[in-house]
Amino acid sequence: MIRRKVILTAAFGALLALGAAPASASSIYDSNVEKRLTGLSSDQRARVNAIVAKSNADMMAAMRKYGIDPNARPKFDLLQRAASELQAVERAERKAMQGVLDKQQMKQYDAIINETRIRVRKAAY
Repeated sequence: MIRRKVILTAAFGALLALGAAPASASSIYDSNVEKRLTGLSSDQRARVNAIVAKSNADMMAAMRKYGIDPNARPKFDLLQRAASELQAVERAERKAMQGVLDKQQMKQYDAIINETRIRVRKAAY
């Protein structure tokens, strides 16, 4: 059971690190990062939007590949299969955000992602 939770957390973490919904604004995975981050300059906002758009495209490609429906209840087995690809997208997005956001904004980014992780975990059980 612990192994399952670790893998599930990693898979959800990868999905959730992405700043916006993969399909629609009502998706369980929607963090709405680009709307929820405060104190962004217009340049930062444009760069955050571009990062989120790329991450969403990469995530959607992985989700399609593994048959994950972003608007359905999370399925552990599918997320487990896609975990390494989704985690790679997560790492790339976070690294890109570090080049745009200041230290305080990164804390805010991490908190937003964590809130979404908690919400998705609750929906999976």
